[in-house]
Amino acid sequence: MTATLRIGTQVWPDDPFWVQVHEALQQRAQHHAVHLISVVLETPANYSDEQLVNYVEEVLAQDLDALIVWNPSEQFIHHILEADLPVVYLTETAIRHPRLVSPSGLYTIAQHIGEYLANRLSGQGNILAIGGLTGIPGEDGRSRLRGIQKALQPHPAIQIQHLPTPWRYEQAYPHCYNVMQQLNTPVSAIFGFSDSLALAARDAGRALHVVDDQTLIVGINGDPLALAAIVEGGMTATMQTPAADFGTQALDLAVHAGRGQPLPTHFSYQPRLVTSQNVADVAVQQLMSMAALPSRLVGFNRKLDQQRQTQLETSLEINRRAGLILDRQHLSQAITELIRTNYGYDEAHLYLWNAREQILILDQPESYDSQRTSLYPDSSLVLQAALLDNEPIFIPNTRHSRRFTPDPYAPATRARVVIPVRLGGQIVGLLDLHSYHSTQHTHHELIGLQILADQLGIVMRNAELYQEALQARAQAEKADQLKTRLLANVSHELRGPLNIILGYSQTALSVPRPYEMELSTTLRHDIQHIYRSGEHLIRLINDLLDLSRAEIDELDLFQETISTHTFLQEVFRSIADQMDQKTVACRLELPSRLPMMQADPVRLRQILLNLLYNATKFTDSGEIVLGAEVLPPHIHIWVGDTGRGIPIEMQERIFEPFTTAQEHA
Repeated sequence: MTATLRIGTQVWPDDPFWVQVHEALQQRAQHHAVHLISVVLETPANYSDEQLVNYVEEVLAQDLDALIVWNPSEQFIHHILEADLPVVYLTETAIRHPRLVSPSGLYTIAQHIGEYLANRLSGQGNILAIGGLTGIPGEDGRSRLRGIQKALQPHPAIQIQHLPTPWRYEQAYPHCYNVMQQLNTPVSAIFGFSDSLALAARDAGRALHVVDDQTLIVGINGDPLALAAIVEGGMTATMQTPAADFGTQALDLAVHAGRGQPLPTHFSYQPRLVTSQNVADVAVQQLMSMAALPSRLVGFNRKLDQQRQTQLETSLEINRRAGLILDRQHLSQAITELIRTNYGYDEAHLYLWNAREQILILDQPESYDSQRTSLYPDSSLVLQAALLDNEPIFIPNTRHSRRFTPDPYAPATRARVVIPVRLGGQIVGLLDLHSYHSTQHTHHELIGLQILADQLGIVMRNAELYQEALQARAQAEKADQLKTRLLANVSHELRGPLNIILGYSQTALSVPRPYEMELSTTLRHDIQHIYRSGEHLIRLINDLLDLSRAEIDELDLFQETISTHTFLQEVFRSIADQMDQKTVACRLELPSRLPMMQADPVRLRQILLNLLYNATKFTDSGEIVLGAEVLPPHIHIWVGDTGRGIPIEMQERIFEPFTTAQEHA
């Protein structure tokens, strides 16, 4: 039984003509009962040989019998031909090889267009030729330019100017606009190397008012937009290249080559000049040939949508698991397994990159820590390449790889993807996916895998930060417990001797003739100072304990109704009696009547006394005031003094723990 031929196709640019060619290939493939395999090729001229080899490997891994390509680089084609894969090259090329066939006829088409324009211009005028010769790999329009130049040689009164441009409308338009701004002569005709280029030059010329209804506009291909423009009078003519015949011939040649039959050097087609006289008939034929096109487009877009959906669903699941799994190692293993499953791989390994030691460490469960696998990058060429390039390495079939030899430690692996796991552009690991059968990825899928790997890097780092935060919190809580215990022990040890000092001082001051002698005024003053200092130390101890309780939300408040006026008088007397009235005056500034208030009298007295003692510390002369006033619905209580105050630079920091104005005194 003859095996079904597998033919790769790379025909999907943003141009109506090539869309029609793609449809013709699909229809002809059904006739021959062959499989068409879509191949995505991105081979810019500045790609290295190594990158080109990667593309070649991706193509060869699909076990193709022939390849139909639109416009890849010549270097890529040479690599493919060296692998003995037949190529049907859909644009004119100078490459000659027994396994390659390309079309011819653009020279003749351009020659016919030149003769048509010379006749319409009556042998004189200025023609602007648009397109090609931009240095982009592939067909560059050179044969079209030579063809029209040949046709115009008998007409010396016709001047032709060539404007190189890219092939797409949106890229060619600004080129045309810029050049047309500098034209010194009127434009009699525009010849676009494709219909899209002719329309781009027409629109740019109209915007600059150098093209009008009398300007002849001619293109190549017979695109639907060109046919519509001819019907509307916005285009003069197009040389139709029959897309259906073109695609059919290409597929037939690929089938012949796939079956081992020899290829001709070229294949040709019959172009047709389309003008206002025959555009209606051509448009009907075009419409019939495109009848099945929408369903093809739906199928193609559905495949792209499925790829995007896989990436999106995986990304959403990564985010969901990041919120559920807090352990870094368990999380990374879960995400690695998720990517493996969603992308259909048989094995998945995550290596963590230790940049300091230049070593890769296989991420394994904690129970296997004693057997952790470490390896140096140079022990695996695939892993080493991913680290050096900082880009995904894809091997569609290890048996066909020219760059990497099969891994002896993974004999069952047929396809492999190694993706850098990055954080802020820096590699933090490698995601190594293995498949037991040959597989394929488009470059869009590889980009999606790289995005997921970078997401894995971020999630891993966030989990590590969370673990670090938990450890820091545990250490802080332990330190806080030690501090509370220390404060409790210190306060207990201090209270004993302080109570003895306060007791003896109070007895000496309150009992007449203590120690059977009258105390002198100086001695009583000194004992009073000792007593006040002891009370101050007791308050400091209480403040430290209260601060410790407040930090753990265990400071209890017991509110009660108190007489505001009486309460403030008692607080004021307790400090005023201890002040040296000669240098600093104490003043109580209260209205005659104050309402009752709800407050914890112990804590409120503690606050006011701390403020008053602080005022006495920094006030050398003047006065200290304790005042109150009613500001409905509140009672405003304040302490004021004539001390040096708080410097401006300290005012934002004064409420930070253990910060005092003495630091800047």
